[in-house]
Formats: sequence, structure tokens, C-alpha cells
Amino acid sequence: LRPSGNACLVQSGASYCSCTGAADFHRASLNFYFPPNVSVAGRVWKSGCTEWHEDVSVLPTTAFLRSELAAQTELKAAFAVPLCKDSRVLAVCIFYSRYPLPANPQMENTCIAIANEVLITTFARSHMDTSLRFVPGDPAAVEVAPSKTGASKAWQRCQAALEVAPDDRNDEHMEQITKFSKGIHFFKYITTAQRLDLCKSMQQRHLKKSQVVMHGTDSNEAIENIWYVVIQGRVDMCVKTHAEGSTYRMCSFKEGDTFAASYMKMFQTSPNIVAHIEAATDTNCIVITIPEQYKAEFKTNTRPLWYEELAQFFHISINEAATELGMCMSAIKKICRRHGISRWPHRKLASVNKTVAMLQSKINTAEDDASRSALRSEAVNVLTMKLRLTINPSYLVRDESVLLQPTMNAGTSQMMQSSVSGVPGGMGGGDMHGDNSGLSSGSSN
Repeated sequence: LRPSGNACLVQSGASYCSCTGAADFHRASLNFYFPPNVSVAGRVWKSGCTEWHEDVSVLPTTAFLRSELAAQTELKAAFAVPLCKDSRVLAVCIFYSRYPLPANPQMENTCIAIANEVLITTFARSHMDTSLRFVPGDPAAVEVAPSKTGASKAWQRCQAALEVAPDDRNDEHMEQITKFSKGIHFFKYITTAQRLDLCKSMQQRHLKKSQVVMHGTDSNEAIENIWYVVIQGRVDMCVKTHAEGSTYRMCSFKEGDTFAASYMKMFQTSPNIVAHIEAATDTNCIVITIPEQYKAEFKTNTRPLWYEELAQFFHISINEAATELGMCMSAIKKICRRHGISRWPHRKLASVNKTVAMLQSKINTAEDDASRSALRSEAVNVLTMKLRLTINPSYLVRDESVLLQPTMNAGTSQMMQSSVSGVPGGMGGGDMHGDNSGLSSGSSN
């Protein structure tokens, strides 16, 4: 699909659910889009490589968007496989388990082999296109567009000036560095005086392929004020979700993008999760140290906060969030408008959390499986509404109505209807996320 002009995956109706919780998870997933690199489905779609996570229910939403839903429906391990045709990923199939399962390469290969046998048999009977295949992918394969900035004469002159130590730079060196900085989005909204101060201490750094730039365990406070701008090449943020698991690429920084240590905090929500940033190719970066007096201006003007960074403060009031971020109220509201947030969700979120806690208490004291299952379905509905309040609006399905489970009590139903217009429920033993952008007529989504 291409809502707002951007291609994304959409949850298809194809699924197999061996339990009620899995069905609820599938139904809830119909509410969300999955753009490239967003959650497991989006990352597998973008990379064309499999992902295996021992327990998605304990992952942060930045790594697995529906982690709270998985926890409520008792889904644990997840294995995602891309379905390809002629090296193009058309869909992503995700298998879930109700038990934590450590990564197992032999099991991965077995699952892919069996899935492909089923495909071949099915296509032979129905005379469909037999070129579709589930593939493991190649994590070492890296796509990088040709660099325009890195090949420009302005960069070559700036590069020569940056080779001079900051204390030894003359007016001509500063002129070349300042002139180049005017073409970088990083410097777009700052004043001339701020630009000059940042350019005086600016340095360049050449990164070799696979070189680690920074690690999540680094605790030096000075690192927090250092930012990198990619001029040529690509840098990846990689996360290992379990000590014995594989390392997966969460997002990439390409020409003109900025990155810093603060981004890793969005993923490292537990001691078992470790993040680092490494060069995917030979990369040229400029290194900028932000003086203490410019930290607030930098957040509001130079590098607007990611939605996920802002969402970390939705549980507190907007005044408290402004204090935590070291920003004024007008700056916070301006950033909210950029991200399509019309109203700070603190109060609605508190109400939803209260309802979830109430339902969880009833689930724990339910006397029979039927009551427990009905209460879990209600909890999934409420958690779905919570996700609709907290995640990036561009990930939400808005052009179709997804109905709630009709098992809610009057109080819960009234509260939810007053907060969101259409919300769903679940998923299961496996689900399919299809790419609807220009598929051939033989593709199934």
C-alpha cells in the first residue's frame, strides 16, 4: 500500500491460529501498517533476510511494535521469513510460538525448506506462478545509492580544510567548512553564530566497513553531545535482543542523516538487549560536538526529535516532558504538530492503563478458561487502542473500519468508543504481511 505516498506492508487476512490468543493478535494487527524498517515485518521486507527473536513480548516497541499485544496473547518466539520473486520481497510470513525459543539455524533452514515444499505442491495443483520462494537472505548484502555530496567539489575543499587541526585553521579553512555546512540539513535552522561555533570544532572521520562507531554500553557523558553526519556511505544501528541471539539491523543512516548515542537508548530497555552502531560500508562522516549552551536549540531546530523519542514521555504530562527534554512548551507543541500529534495523550493513556490493569486483575482471578479467554480478548482491544494512541500516526490504518470484539462490558466499551473510532483484536501461529505496491496478478496477500 502507499498511504501518503509511502510504500508499506499491510497485515493480510491469511493466517493460521492454533489458539484464541493468536486469533486476537492477528485481528489487532489489522490496525497497523508496517513501513520499511518498522518492526520485524518492515525490517525483513527491507533487508530480505530472516529474523528470529526468542521472546518478542519483552522487546521494546521500537524493535517489535506489538510487544504488549504479544505479551497479553501469550505469544513468545517469532521467526520471520521473506517471500520473494526474482529477488524482490513480496510478503513477509511470521511464525509465532507460545514458548520462548532460542535462535536455531538448523530449525530456520528446516522451516524454510518445508515452506517451499508446500509452495511448490500448492502451485503445481493450482497452475500458479512457481517462481515464489521463501529465502533466508544475505545479511552481508548492502545497498548504498551513489553519493552526490561525497563526490562534490565543495566536500573535497571542506575535507582538505578539516584535515587541519581545529586550533590551526585560518579564515580560508573556516570559509570552506562553513560554505559546505550550508548544504547540510543538520545546520538548516541554526543561527550564523551557532554555525560558526560548531564549524570551528568540526572534524571528519573515516569509518571502515564493519567498524563499530559506538556501543550501547559506553557510559561517557561526553558522547551524548557528539553527533555524526553521514557524508558518504552507510551506517547501521544494530541490536541483539538476546545474549545468544543474532544481531539485526534496526535502522540505517545514509547520506545527510545524523546519528548519536542517544538513539540506542530507545532499544536498550533491558540488560539483555545490546545495541551498537557500525559502518555498513566504508563511510565518511563529519563529527560535531554540541556545546552545552546549544543543547536545547539543537533538539528543537537542528534535529527534530524522532516520534519514538517523544513517545517515551507520553506517560507524563506535557509540562513534565518539556522539563525532562530541556525544552520550552512551544517547542514541544511544534514538534508534536510535525508528527501529527493533535493532543498530548497523557490523560487518555493513563485511563487506558487503568483499564488494562483492571482487566488483568480479572484475568488472574477468572474461574474458568472461557471467562479468561473473553477477558483476554477485551484486554487485547484496549491494548490496541493504547497502541493507536502512542505509535506514529503514519503506522495506523485509517481508511477502513476494524471492529472490536463484541465481548466487552458496558464500561469498557463506552470508554473505548469515546477514545477511538475503530479498533481490532488478534493473530496466531503465523501471519502474512503483504506488499501491495505494484504486485503481479499472481501474487497472494
